[in-house]
Amino acid sequence: MKGCSAMSQLSNQPSRCPLCGEDNHCGNLAGLPHGACWCSQIEFPREILKRIPDEQRGKACVCRACVEKFLSDNR
Repeated sequence: MKGCSAMSQLSNQPSRCPLCGEDNHCGNLAGLPHGACWCSQIEFPREILKRIPDEQRGKACVCRACVEKFLSDNR
């Protein structure tokens, strides 16, 4: 389970997606003006937000790739 521990540590970083551990390209962290981030332009399905582990909720943004995959898989 060493990989899970490493994934958990990566995902606990604000710049990492809590679902996949990849860079979430957060505009807020990059200092963009409010509403300028890619995530302000889309609607996040509640179901994807429910997949975020409890200990990581509100600490990092889900990445665009995870949102797009979720939307594609759930059409």
